[in-house]
Amino acid sequence: MLSKFKTITLTWAATMLLMGSFTWHTAQAQVRKDIFQPGEELIYSVKYGFLTLGTVVIQTGNISPAGDVKAHMEFWTANIPFLHTRTSITDQFSVRDITLRSFEEHTQNGSHTADKFASYDPATQTLTYSDDSVQNQVSYNIQPFDDALGILFNMRAWSGAVGHTYLFHVRSRDEARPVKLTFTNQISNQSVPALDDKEIPTRVLQGVMDMGNASPLGANGDFTAYVSNDAAAIPVRIDMQIAVGSISLVLDKVKRNDWAANY
Repeated sequence: MLSKFKTITLTWAATMLLMGSFTWHTAQAQVRKDIFQPGEELIYSVKYGFLTLGTVVIQTGNISPAGDVKAHMEFWTANIPFLHTRTSITDQFSVRDITLRSFEEHTQNGSHTADKFASYDPATQTLTYSDDSVQNQVSYNIQPFDDALGILFNMRAWSGAVGHTYLFHVRSRDEARPVKLTFTNQISNQSVPALDDKEIPTRVLQGVMDMGNASPLGANGDFTAYVSNDAAAIPVRIDMQIAVGSISLVLDKVKRNDWAANY
């Protein structure tokens, strides 16, 4: 149960990173929103109905003169029996195309720990990867990629691409799987705990991820994201379908300069 819970919550708790997943994308035709702001902090509750399963914190660091930005994410489970997981992830992205340059993950499940590291050289298209069983494994001819945070940033950046569908490819160590994102023309008013439960208009995004042979908790890969319909394009809720109901990320707190949500 613990591994299934972690798979679900980290998959679209902005956190599909437990698989060391990578993506490349083709979302280049539309005008992109400038969503990166140093010091931004988004705090989400991971919920199943009224039950809180965990917390996700996403923080954006400074942008370097070379155009790279660091993003940090922490996930930990609620105080529930048999759930004692904490994961810390630090990424470095190029803000020019929102693709990954380096990746570091540290996870603790009870007394068990796991570490993953990756770096990417876009000039040579080489990926160097290490974990507890592999050291400095080099893969060649790798296209620019993202991870879960990168997908989240791309969802925000391209949220104005109304009526367009973009295909991403999630790459594990062994294979690539498609992720389809549809930027609908639907507007949905969502109550946001981070804004004292005020309702704000959000853009609705529909996604489908190929889960392969893994279907934790009966997940079929379908998810829906609700992104604030403004320049900041902040995801206020993400729902991922499971066999019975859905597991949701709900925005509990936000720190972003000059963010005036449209309410």
